[in-house]
Amino acid sequence: MTLITATSTAAAISPGLILFGRDERQRPHASRFAAGERAEAERAAGLMGMHVLEISDDTQHSLAAGLPKGRLFGSGKAFVPFVKAEVFDRLVAAVGLPDVAVPIRAAGKAASAPPGSGGGAGDASSAGGPGGRFKAPADWPAIERGCLVLACAGPQEGWFEAIIMYTKADDAFELQWRDWPDDPLITRHRSELGLLPPGAVQGAKQGA
Repeated sequence: MTLITATSTAAAISPGLILFGRDERQRPHASRFAAGERAEAERAAGLMGMHVLEISDDTQHSLAAGLPKGRLFGSGKAFVPFVKAEVFDRLVAAVGLPDVAVPIRAAGKAASAPPGSGGGAGDASSAGGPGGRFKAPADWPAIERGCLVLACAGPQEGWFEAIIMYTKADDAFELQWRDWPDDPLITRHRSELGLLPPGAVQGAKQGA
């Protein structure tokens, strides 16, 4: 665990904490906690191989306000969901770190195993092309290969953008996380997917 305390001459800000770090797949996680949860947050950071930042200036306070609220578990660990790469980069820069090393233990759970043949990552270019735009399904029946949708990463992990890579039997799909293309493909039923607003999909570019 690393405890970082930044100094500031800014006006007094309601104290709080940010728990953040990368998991074993290099995926960024971050969430905010109340100052009164410091002891528990530090314990969770130690168990999960993450870092604790004590908020002490306006920039850090602004970053914390945009993060999901974390939750502490009886096991000593904490709910620290995924965050966007750009959000994590701003957080790391704000505390003066070049980046956060791979932790001893992963904060999240691994996705389901990849298919037996064919790498999904290499096929992503056909789902809109490098830097290309994805399809925007208007409703659930319109979901097909090449669409950008929302999928739940797991219990208490949140929803994130994923690309439909393959169709399967029984109205299921294999998907690739848009922001973590090196992760194994995941399988979700049509009813387990969410739709993005057409405008959001229209501006979404692969690898963004």
